[in-house]
Amino acid sequence: MAKNNAGRCLEARMSRITGLNRQYIQVKRNKNGKITCGGDQNFFADAPEGTADARKQKLGCGVTAFGDMLLYLGGASRTYCIRENENYINRILSEEEYKAYYNTIYNLLGQVFARGNKGLSGLRLSVRFNRLSRRERWKLRAKWGMSGRRLYGRITEMLEGEIPVILCIPLLLGKKNKEQGITFYQKKKDGYHAMCRVSAHYVVITEVVEESGSIYFGISSWGEKYYVNWQEYKTFIHRHFLRTILGNILYIR
Repeated sequence: MAKNNAGRCLEARMSRITGLNRQYIQVKRNKNGKITCGGDQNFFADAPEGTADARKQKLGCGVTAFGDMLLYLGGASRTYCIRENENYINRILSEEEYKAYYNTIYNLLGQVFARGNKGLSGLRLSVRFNRLSRRERWKLRAKWGMSGRRLYGRITEMLEGEIPVILCIPLLLGKKNKEQGITFYQKKKDGYHAMCRVSAHYVVITEVVEESGSIYFGISSWGEKYYVNWQEYKTFIHRHFLRTILGNILYIR
């Protein structure tokens, strides 16, 4: 009985500010049958070292985020359904299906890390989105956000327009920064629990919530639902030497 009351109290404290209205991307894991929240580059974890698939696992968070965003848009409206994802929208995918879709988006983005060890830049994401938008004759256009002052407003604007938000957590350089990064939380009945610290990573924001006076972004990363504290993210990016040039979003409108 006490557990149920605690759950209701937690729910009462949380207020959803905005978020996507439809079911986010789902994949059934081969290992345990669990349904994911979004795609997971770790589907390529068994690839032989040094291969393109191994680099997809190591560097592929940007491809995952970009592909999931397009998959959500295509499922929300036939206007945004493209030949690359028309067979994958609005259903739970198998790992094999998701990997096939991932490879299609990887090719669409120009096989960016086929031979190198660098991931996707925000600029490349915006250029490739706009190229696709022109091909499909969409009215949407993308740019990599630079402004910190407009960041929160742009995130809520996109979510209210049913567009998933690709957020960059910047790379940290130097030995002293190894233990730093943004904390990913998971929500339990008794509050938010820190799970890991992350840098050099793309995630997808699916909702914004307020709880106990703090604002959190609900995100998809590695096929799991996490939360990022907005104030912690702001502090992190403004301490980074490139500030909001890297710590920003793919702004689509």
